[in-house]
Amino acid sequence: MISDWPVYEVSHLQRLGYLLVEDGNHGEYRPRRDEFTDKGIAFIRAADMEIGRVLFKSASRINDVAFARIRKGVGAPGDVILSHKGTVGKVASVPLKCPKFVCSPQTTFWRTLDSDFLDRRFLYYFMCSPVFQRQLDVRKNETDMAGYVSLTNQRFLTLAIPPIVEQRAIAAILDSLDDKIELNCQMNATLEGIARAIFKSWFVDFDPVRANRGELDLSLSPDLLALFPDAFVESELGPIPAGWKVTSAFEEFDVTLGQSPPGSTYNEEGDGLPFYQGSADFSFRYPDHRVHCTDPKRLAKPNDTLLSVRAPVGDVNMALETCCIGRGLWAVRHKSGSRSYTFYATCDLKRYFERFNAEGTVFGSLSKRKFKNILVLSPPIQIVNSFEKWVAPLDDLIENNILESRTIADLRDTLLPKLISGELRVPDTMIEEKE
Repeated sequence: MISDWPVYEVSHLQRLGYLLVEDGNHGEYRPRRDEFTDKGIAFIRAADMEIGRVLFKSASRINDVAFARIRKGVGAPGDVILSHKGTVGKVASVPLKCPKFVCSPQTTFWRTLDSDFLDRRFLYYFMCSPVFQRQLDVRKNETDMAGYVSLTNQRFLTLAIPPIVEQRAIAAILDSLDDKIELNCQMNATLEGIARAIFKSWFVDFDPVRANRGELDLSLSPDLLALFPDAFVESELGPIPAGWKVTSAFEEFDVTLGQSPPGSTYNEEGDGLPFYQGSADFSFRYPDHRVHCTDPKRLAKPNDTLLSVRAPVGDVNMALETCCIGRGLWAVRHKSGSRSYTFYATCDLKRYFERFNAEGTVFGSLSKRKFKNILVLSPPIQIVNSFEKWVAPLDDLIENNILESRTIADLRDTLLPKLISGELRVPDTMIEEKE
């Protein structure tokens, strides 16, 4: 450590009553398969942690019988969650307002017991820092099994702890950056929700057609309503607007099938094009950079929709730039060239794609033949173009917010190790005792 902050072993902090570190139940106390339910107490696994947050809404849940048997790993607001088995090193901060949850055997909660000695937000950022992550990297390779840092070994880890006022100042700086990123995430979720609602109204519920029939009152311009008919006809997909067609998905969309380059062409140094293999590389709207490729075989162009064709089949993202796609992905574009219509129409097809996850002896997949057999709606090009004019500004805002968030995240990730190590000290004018 560059700084002169005192360094404490976790076991010592526990003995002093400053910190509690505990994982989920193993063995007989662990929830059984038949005790998982649609409603109940959230059961947090490593997969339920993303970008510093706990994904409570999508987490599995256990019933009251299982919860009553739990002996440890019961979470609390303000905990910091660490993944320590299989996927080692994910860190997430639990908000002060959260539902009941328990940790799985592959996650551990770290709980500040004395907030005047150890600030919970400083603890979170310290655990995200390279200083702490390097300790995990050393410990996770001490066994022959997959990455694993046992609860015993976690208690041998160390924390460098500055005075509480400096902890709070460091956390406040990093928090302000994370708060802006979170605000952008919330804004993007709202913008995408609006765009999805417009797509559903026009292309699933056919609200403009119903408005022309006098069944609904929509606040759409007469020119826009005039693009839609006032009658339905029967089709293979059920009633559809008169004049619209039903066709094969392969005829409605241009598709580039992915092909993985030789393994020797991958690198983490940024040489070549970004390479994405499957939905594991996906984030909100755009994939995260993982590796690059110097010998790409199949390319996706900027604004192409990226479709996962290996389990899980049907996950969707969009290409932010020219990139290389592997066997687990296709690049999709509607015949009209529309960016937004392609994305939301492909998202809508997820209900058809999901059935392919259950097929196959090893894993689900979507083939070119299967895609040809999927029937889709083919609306008039004028309506697709009108949808693009309505929704493209929303997607532009989403893209701008994501790019801004990535810039802020780069700044945060640059500051974090310098602040946590003491290499960069917080100015005295920013260090104030907080209530």
